[in-house]
Amino acid sequence: MCGIFGFAGFDEPGALARMGDVIRHRGPDDDGFFETGDVHLGMRRLSIIDIAGGRQPVSNEDGSVVVVYNGEIYNYVELRAQLEARGHRFHTDSDTEIVVHAFEEHGHDCLRHFHGMFAFALYDRRTGELFVARDRVGMKPLYYWHSGGRLAFASEIKALLQSAHVPRRCHPAMLDSYLALRYVPNPASLFEDIHVLPAAHCLTWRAGQVTRRRWWDVTLGSGPYAPDAEYLEAFDTTFTGSVRRHLRSDVPVGAYLSGGIDSSAIVALMARELGRVKTFSIGFNAPNDETAQARDLAGRLGCEHTEITCLPEHFSLLPRMVWHLERPIGDALILAYYLLARETSRHVKVVLAGEGADELFGGYAFHKVIQWVDRYARVVPDAVDQRLTVPLIRRLPVDVLDRFFVFPAHLGREGRAKVADYLAGYRRNSLYANYVGLRTLFGPADRAALYSPAFRAAVAQHDHLAGHRETNGAVGDRGTPARSDRGPAPALLDRLLALQLDDWLQDFALLRQDKSSMAHGLELRLPFLDPPMMDLAFRMPPHLKVRGFTDKYVERKWAERILPPENTRRSKNPFYLPMEYFHGHPAIRGLIDRTLNPDQVRRRGYFDPARVQALVDGMATREFLIVKQVMALVILELWHQVFIDRLGPD
Repeated sequence: MCGIFGFAGFDEPGALARMGDVIRHRGPDDDGFFETGDVHLGMRRLSIIDIAGGRQPVSNEDGSVVVVYNGEIYNYVELRAQLEARGHRFHTDSDTEIVVHAFEEHGHDCLRHFHGMFAFALYDRRTGELFVARDRVGMKPLYYWHSGGRLAFASEIKALLQSAHVPRRCHPAMLDSYLALRYVPNPASLFEDIHVLPAAHCLTWRAGQVTRRRWWDVTLGSGPYAPDAEYLEAFDTTFTGSVRRHLRSDVPVGAYLSGGIDSSAIVALMARELGRVKTFSIGFNAPNDETAQARDLAGRLGCEHTEITCLPEHFSLLPRMVWHLERPIGDALILAYYLLARETSRHVKVVLAGEGADELFGGYAFHKVIQWVDRYARVVPDAVDQRLTVPLIRRLPVDVLDRFFVFPAHLGREGRAKVADYLAGYRRNSLYANYVGLRTLFGPADRAALYSPAFRAAVAQHDHLAGHRETNGAVGDRGTPARSDRGPAPALLDRLLALQLDDWLQDFALLRQDKSSMAHGLELRLPFLDPPMMDLAFRMPPHLKVRGFTDKYVERKWAERILPPENTRRSKNPFYLPMEYFHGHPAIRGLIDRTLNPDQVRRRGYFDPARVQALVDGMATREFLIVKQVMALVILELWHQVFIDRLGPD
């Protein structure tokens, strides 16, 4: 695990060293550089495999192919045997060296052979080509800037900003996307002219020409399907093999343990393989806290368990977490990830986690909600909705709707209006718009009311869905499959899961995991996102993922073999920071006052100070949506202070 950086097409003395210094946290153990002509490569190393011999950059036998690399290739043992059989000679035991020899053997198609998480830059001195690539789902980040034949790239944006050529400006249109979604969708970032290399994409630079393309895409199944029992056995074989490969390391390995089924399944397999496992949990002293369940399972499995609590006083660390994130995520939960990684890094250097299971096997509440609404919309005429159902929802007491709300919070009037608006517009929207609509933080009317007149005019033509389509392709209406092959249309659930891989997973879930763990030099590994697991998930029938009210059905059924019944039957409890309990604490009130006071809002120029103050005052209602909106605005202002105002993280 490392941080990589570099540039091509120009020379800038001192820039390469500055780029490495600013991301030292990603690789505190070592650094390395390669420079020739107008190509400059660098890396910071976190030593995990072949600690003594795995220094970078790494080259092939004659030095004609050179790579800097971030990540782990979990099938490196098998690939090395194949490459050695073809005559390649290895000088180290590291997985990094696999990349140069696989490139010699397969060219750009080497990417299809790698099972793991990676972002790398490879320079072929024979052709003058710089080849930059990212893994299938975006577990490892990569950003780039290019202009006039010049290219700069890095694992973190702050490294790019060390070059005098790279501008430090906010992208106004992407601010609109951030408020809609809580994140900025790839390939854009909140920085103008700084781009995200999307997951499963590669980029080439040669003689000043830059091209980008997708190198992998998910294949959606549409039947005919095998008997259910075959998929259950395939899950057992595939998941067990994935966890075993993810345990390959020359340093101690631990695991996050939340009490939910995903992390519990991983820890149970680890205990079977390793014996005593070090596990780590975080709680909030709130009703949704699952630390007791995690503690109980850790005891049953004989784990060495560490538990920490996220407290309001920890919010003083939020600016530093924003500095590490760089692409702001409008959710205070990022702080919990940061704290958990900090404590874990004091005990182990590698940690396994359950991220990805929800995205592959239908673990989120909205996976069920969209399917239910879709079935409802196919049976109930639109006229009935508009004249009866939607008006009824708008008049329902909010405490009635709270009973169906998956979060341990108060849905409130704003949430009720959002539910009614969603149902009213469902039939007229594409699947993609409906998928995004359920997760929208500030709707179109909310954003229009929030903006100052000048900023409203500046973003009037922006469509926050359009940025997604650049990567996803147009989804069309509900009858049009997302990225399907010829033949029957894939199921609605599989199309939803495929959409999530392209934005939410890489731009939100994996981003917060990578940046929080690497802030502390901790390598995070995700067994559910191994390519064979992804292939299995999209081959199996939808009813093995979501069956009635049961999410992740096949995983739960399999887990009955290794976990107590209470763990397999417990419904998913969202990992949720209870701001409605925290927001009145002086530390948090002070943070809100410093970032969202009328004078500060007026100076920034984006928002109407009176509207922002109304939202801040509205936190007293403890409504879920209002609390989320305020914290997203706080994080946005912190991002401006840290990066645009250059105040730094402290």
